[in-house]
Amino acid sequence: MFKLTLASFVNIALLHIIFVKFGSFTPPTEFPTDTTSVITALTTTTRINDLTTTSIINNVTTTKKTTTTVAKNNEDFTCPENTVICPGSLCIERHLQCPGGEDEQDWKDFTCPENTVICPGSLCIERHLQCPGGEDEQDWSCTPDFINVTISDDLPKNDNSTKVQFMCNNWNSISVYFRLDIKYNEHRYFSTEYSSERNLKYLILTIKNTLYINTWNTTVTVLNEPYRNETINEVPIMINVIEMNDRPTIQPHYLETQVREDVPVGTIVANFSISDPDDGIFGEVQAELRSQGDINEWFEVVNITKDIIQIRTASVLDADRNLDRVNDYIERARGPTFTFDVKVKDGGGLSYHSIFGITIIDIGDIIPVCNHHTLKNETHRTKKDAIVTSLDRFCRARNYISAVDFFQEVAYSLISDSCNLFNITYNRMVQLQDEVPNDITNCTLSVRASDKAFPTLNTTFALLIEFTRCLSDTDYNNIQWDTGIPGQTTWHKCPAGYIGQVSRYCSKSGVYQDPVYNCTKSSIDNIYKKLIEDTKTGKVDIVEVLDDLSNATTATDENSTLFIGDIDTAINTLAKIVDVVTVNTTNLENITNAYLQTINNILDESTTQTWKVNINQTGSGADAVLKTADSFVEKILTTSKNFTAEISKSNLYLKMGSVQSCNEALNFPEREKEDVPEWAGPRKDKLLIDCKDNVESFSGIMYRNLSMIIPSFTNSTMYEGLQINAPVISFTFYPNIKRDDVGPVEITFQLFNNSLDNARCSFWKESKSETTHGYWSDEGCRLKKYDKDKEVVVCVCDHLTNFAVLMSPSSTPIDEDHRKALSIISMIGCIVSIICLVLSVAIHAFFWRFIKSVRSIIHMNLSCWLIVAYILFLAGINRTENKDVCTAMAILLHLVFLIVFFGMLTEGCNLSYTVLKPLSTRKPGIPLMIASYVIAVIIVVVSMGVSQLHGYGTEQACWLSTDTGLIWAFLVPVLVIALVNLIIVVLVIRTMCGTTAMSKKSSKGRAKAALRCILVLMPLMGLTWGFGALSLNSDTIAFQYLFAFLNSFQGLLIFIFHCVMDKKIKDAFSKQKHKWLQSSQSFGVSEGKRNKTQETSDF
Repeated sequence: MFKLTLASFVNIALLHIIFVKFGSFTPPTEFPTDTTSVITALTTTTRINDLTTTSIINNVTTTKKTTTTVAKNNEDFTCPENTVICPGSLCIERHLQCPGGEDEQDWKDFTCPENTVICPGSLCIERHLQCPGGEDEQDWSCTPDFINVTISDDLPKNDNSTKVQFMCNNWNSISVYFRLDIKYNEHRYFSTEYSSERNLKYLILTIKNTLYINTWNTTVTVLNEPYRNETINEVPIMINVIEMNDRPTIQPHYLETQVREDVPVGTIVANFSISDPDDGIFGEVQAELRSQGDINEWFEVVNITKDIIQIRTASVLDADRNLDRVNDYIERARGPTFTFDVKVKDGGGLSYHSIFGITIIDIGDIIPVCNHHTLKNETHRTKKDAIVTSLDRFCRARNYISAVDFFQEVAYSLISDSCNLFNITYNRMVQLQDEVPNDITNCTLSVRASDKAFPTLNTTFALLIEFTRCLSDTDYNNIQWDTGIPGQTTWHKCPAGYIGQVSRYCSKSGVYQDPVYNCTKSSIDNIYKKLIEDTKTGKVDIVEVLDDLSNATTATDENSTLFIGDIDTAINTLAKIVDVVTVNTTNLENITNAYLQTINNILDESTTQTWKVNINQTGSGADAVLKTADSFVEKILTTSKNFTAEISKSNLYLKMGSVQSCNEALNFPEREKEDVPEWAGPRKDKLLIDCKDNVESFSGIMYRNLSMIIPSFTNSTMYEGLQINAPVISFTFYPNIKRDDVGPVEITFQLFNNSLDNARCSFWKESKSETTHGYWSDEGCRLKKYDKDKEVVVCVCDHLTNFAVLMSPSSTPIDEDHRKALSIISMIGCIVSIICLVLSVAIHAFFWRFIKSVRSIIHMNLSCWLIVAYILFLAGINRTENKDVCTAMAILLHLVFLIVFFGMLTEGCNLSYTVLKPLSTRKPGIPLMIASYVIAVIIVVVSMGVSQLHGYGTEQACWLSTDTGLIWAFLVPVLVIALVNLIIVVLVIRTMCGTTAMSKKSSKGRAKAALRCILVLMPLMGLTWGFGALSLNSDTIAFQYLFAFLNSFQGLLIFIFHCVMDKKIKDAFSKQKHKWLQSSQSFGVSEGKRNKTQETSDF
């Protein structure tokens, strides 16, 4: 009772406040005490139009608990079962009276006021307020809120395929029923029903009668099951019945026809009938023709009537077009067949297709096409009935009928033959009717090529046949050689008195190579065989064998020579003698003399041609003789330690002696004391080596001239074209000593040919495998001196063996006048650059507080190192008189110039970073400058370690040697830096040209700006060194002058572009000049005052 009274009191108080404010209600003067009175009082105060506060609603909801489902906002609602609605939109139980005795209100007329929402209990509140008790607003909305259904007019009766997903938010487990409002007799045509599938709600529309094209606008009413007396939702629905589009058709479905390729444009090639049961837009049919490739342009579709279309030619047809892509399955012999897709499409988008195949009949209108007007064919076939060539691929028919059979398309016939030697066979082969005489080198044939399908279509061409054969000749040994076939070897018998065969290879270009005389004199062969037999029995007379061999290998006249078989057999005999010889002091000198005489015979000048052929054929030459001689001398001196001998021959000189008489050094040959041969007397060749305590004897052999009979191979392809340019000198101690104990060996060579250059000190290194050859190596040898005027080369080696100096042809020499001029330009340029760079550094230092920046630091660094480089270059590049000084100077120059170039790379990287990333605060210039020092030092240290200082300093200059390849330790970094800086310059110019200011300039103006940029950056980034690649010899003398000028005057260019013309330095000079003027004026004023004071005092 207390709670009810308290609630009633609160309600009455709040209602009093509200209604006094709105002036629409006078509160009661006393509080009712019974429940009905309370409800009546409350309901009379909850009129929708007056309800504006949450307090009133809360009072109402505390006294009336209801389950009324209402519509939200301006939508209809219904009161709960067994309740009625009263004025003010309140639902009360049926046995009660409305407040104030008012009649019940028609629920269908109820709507919430604007900007209000409805809450449970059929109350409307303002949108910004909460429902009483914290309950949610009632949601009556449906999805969709408007149903639009489009169906076809040809749907059958009882069709229920039209289904729309439909759901309202206030159903909440309520069973519902759909009803279609009857407005325009919709019930005659449609019915609705409810369906639920997998928690989805559907509205199903069933067809009840034959439809006609119309639009129905009605409402779907949702009723509450099971009594269907309560409407809970109403949703508008539009039912559109439209005409259904039917697919068009075309007849015939497949059509095949043919047409000649020469028919005029516009010729009808096919007719098709089309139909469409629809009217209106659906009955409007369009036709199109489609095919792959570019043949669509040949035909077009024309609508004659609504029901008939025609396909006509739209351009000139060509049966021979696209021969590489012709079909090969339909009427291939008559012409190409192309397949089209004829498509008809109505206004509703439905289409139908027909296949249309058409064959373009080839009429034969193109003559055969040949590769050239004159065809050239090389052959070595010269015998009768020989097939020279095939004409299959010389010409092609361009008509379709011929082209489909490639090997039968063209027929050839011979019109004329300049040699009257040929005919053309039925299978298109050019055949010789007779043997070709040796004096005929070529023949010209005139050939007609005809289209086989259309013989009247033909063309002619010339066929030039050249006979590539080795012409018969007589070789240096007066053997007659017949005509040779290219790529084949011809064999011949050896001359009388010889065993073996002579072979001669005919190259594929038709040139005979030198004959290979694998011939051996019967006498030399018998000596070798007898030696083998006597060795088996142990009865070998070495002196007799050597005498016989010496006599057999001696040239009997000027024209006689030793063949390859002779030399090989003689060397094998000498090697066998070394194995079986027994040293006897009584016959030792005779044995040695006879042995060396045989070697001398083998090395005679008359055998040069034989050695050349052997080198070309096998890669081996007189190196086998050196090995045999060394083995023999070693056998003699190791078994007879005190034996001494001096033997002079026309092609070699041998000395074997004891080292006991050696005082300080051994000199071989010692011309003052020894009986040297005449050919060795005036020469300067010699070997000088210190005496050794742990040896007993020595041997020295000087070979007169092996330059043409021993291979000049090296272990590197870098040194191609080398020649032996001095006598070969061999020297050995016995017993053999270790390499470390040998000490320096100085060998002096007097050159054969002073026009050769690039001296390379070498020794013959024997191969350790029988399948490979020995070669000349420079390991342990270095060039000490090269005096071109005296024609002398001095080498120093750390081991003993066969020594030689190898040289190669020099590049085209520069004229002496040019050489002097270039030297003067370089000298003057370096001096001027030093002066300009010093001025540049001084100016930068003076204005440092105005121009201080990373860029200026990098400029100063480069300028200082360039000064050092120029000074070292002038002072030390020619200090070749002292080897150690020259080596040190070369190392310094290597290091300094690498630092200079890496400084140029720093300039480039700093510039690119500034231009490409102008907003970045990072400045990588200083770290890059430090890194340039480190990298340069690493390169020089590694080079020194790898080369062991060999190559630092040459006879010509204190610089890096090209012979040893050390120069690449400088060239590779320089080339990489030049390439990187070139890329940077391109990027800078590209960025500069992309600016707004540059885009406003003309093309000429942009070109001038780019050229100025290149000129400014070229000296600073080392791009001028690119001209060095173009200044290789006298043929490029202009580039040599340009290279000398730009690089020697590099300091001058840096001074002009980056000091005199530098904007910061100009601004700094202007500021300093202004201060100087102010100081001068101040000084003048003070001086005037002082003078005036003095005058006054004097007065």
